Amino acid sequence: MLTSFFGGSKPINFAMIVLAVIVYFTGFYLVSDVYEFTSLEALGQFFVLLAYLFSLGVLNFVVKRNTLSKRTTYILYFFVCFTFAVPVSFFNYDIVFSGLFVLLALRRIISMKTEKDFKKKVFDAAFWITIASLFFFWSILFLVVLYFSILFYGRSEYRNWLMPLGGIFVVLLLTFTFSLYYEGAKEFALSYFELPTLDFRAYSSLKLLLPTSFFLALYIWCGLRYIKQVSDAPQKLKASFILIIISSLVALFIAIFVAPLRDGSELYFLFGPLAIITATYIETSKSFWFKEMMMWLALLIPILLIFWRV
Repeated sequence: MLTSFFGGSKPINFAMIVLAVIVYFTGFYLVSDVYEFTSLEALGQFFVLLAYLFSLGVLNFVVKRNTLSKRTTYILYFFVCFTFAVPVSFFNYDIVFSGLFVLLALRRIISMKTEKDFKKKVFDAAFWITIASLFFFWSILFLVVLYFSILFYGRSEYRNWLMPLGGIFVVLLLTFTFSLYYEGAKEFALSYFELPTLDFRAYSSLKLLLPTSFFLALYIWCGLRYIKQVSDAPQKLKASFILIIISSLVALFIAIFVAPLRDGSELYFLFGPLAIITATYIETSKSFWFKEMMMWLALLIPILLIFWRV
């Protein structure tokens, strides 16, 4: 049973997940007609695969280091299944790399519950979020999560509120200087900012409508349970739980209102928080068969969509 197997945190669990990612990623790339199979394109996809696997490592580190779940691999399982359900994310280099830097920022944000190197953590988080915005502009909205963290952990020190501006300034200054030398300030500004679009016609297709409906159902069902658990969480973890909820709301806002491209890849930022919320429900629910059904649905939906494409 899936709940029993991924309920552990042994090397075999991680090995199975990594192997599944490599096999699925390679197979989907080979049969896809999105890109031509060239050595340069294959090299680019290889780096995307590395970035995605590194994202899994960062997500696992954030969860385990900050006690956001028990010692299981449910979160990685759901994160991978969610991505498999919308595999177009793999072909959006900007989304995958931006998502990686957002996770690196989230790692610093949640670790602010300890007072050690607080200002450095604030600077680092703003630094990583701004780098993420270079790949996908609207990921800059995750600064909202950073400022909520400052509100929870360091609001008494006014310099903490100004520190993110330093991280933003450093990244933009270096990027602006580089682009000024190679292409010009105007070109950089035009390529950096992305206008949102509200064209949702792509979601009329079953390949997006089915997984999106599943994500929303999980978010509502497990999210309500997750919110109730905040009051039962230890005092030192309450803020971390709330930050996960805020992260999911920011990701939803990006996907619904400001994403410049509507092909499903804009949902990628939601997968991390949603995986944490869903895994927490799996770990605390007493209904074995319902949990098993949720895990099988998460796995079968991407498999079904593969045959649908064929």
